[in-house]
Amino acid sequence: MTAGRALVAAAVVVAALAAARPARADDLTVGVFVPSAPFASTSARQDYATRLATHLAAATGDAGVGRVYARASDLAAALKKGELDVAVVDAAYLATRGAGVQVIATATRGGDVAAAWQLVSTGGEDGVLALEGKRVQLAAIGGGEADFVHHALFGGELARSFFAGIDTSPDVASVLAALKLGKASVAIVPGGVELPSGARRVAALPEVSWPVLIAASGLDATRKAKVTEAAGSFAGGDVLTGFRAGGADAVRALGRRFGKVERRGPMVIPRLDVAVDVLVEDRRPSIRRRPVRTLVVAPPPLPPVRP
Repeated sequence: MTAGRALVAAAVVVAALAAARPARADDLTVGVFVPSAPFASTSARQDYATRLATHLAAATGDAGVGRVYARASDLAAALKKGELDVAVVDAAYLATRGAGVQVIATATRGGDVAAAWQLVSTGGEDGVLALEGKRVQLAAIGGGEADFVHHALFGGELARSFFAGIDTSPDVASVLAALKLGKASVAIVPGGVELPSGARRVAALPEVSWPVLIAASGLDATRKAKVTEAAGSFAGGDVLTGFRAGGADAVRALGRRFGKVERRGPMVIPRLDVAVDVLVEDRRPSIRRRPVRTLVVAPPPLPPVRP
């Protein structure tokens, strides 16, 4: 091995050990679980987590530790054990599992805090109804994927049996790769992602918030205030570009969309642009005349005159 290669190998080992070291009491530990964000790889997620942790920790005077979670259960376990101070998590995951945390900011992408999702296909179908009986690929949100698709995205318009099934991948990048390799033909992904060749949008779906920054229950008020302020100046990169304060209302609204929607028949609404001449067309309104005598009632006879 040459000296240059030895130095590179040593640097890789040092970086791996630094990322793997346990968090200390004076660390600010940041977790990242964002399967719906279109990061190209796990290493790209880790780089994002490390830079975010370093940036936020600079505001609190701590050392920053960034951790990436591939499974929702691992993130939930870390929060429960108090191993995380803050985390960036998918809004769809948090919408139904938000106990014990507080949303302090929402990630942005291109300046937007939400994106309309889309139903895409490689089969050339012209509409949603042509996809009946197909299997759909989706990034795993940690459970509740069927409710997310049928209620949060389609608003209960499709029967639960419309699609043959919903398959999950670890993240959006894996979903797009499945389309590219022919392992899936129908998928649901956020808008604005680059679709593989041969895939096109079949239908536009409602907006979903980008991932949100949450504070764990163990983070004290002083550090939380500093983290919230620092998040506004974080330059994330091409995938998640930054943060905007707030977002709890959007998460709660998304959670309500997960519930079963009661579908009702269409209401019959009259046209409001109908002119008067259309309403009286082929009609000749008139007032029928009646003899005046029919409108007069004879008075009762007068009583007889008594002498």
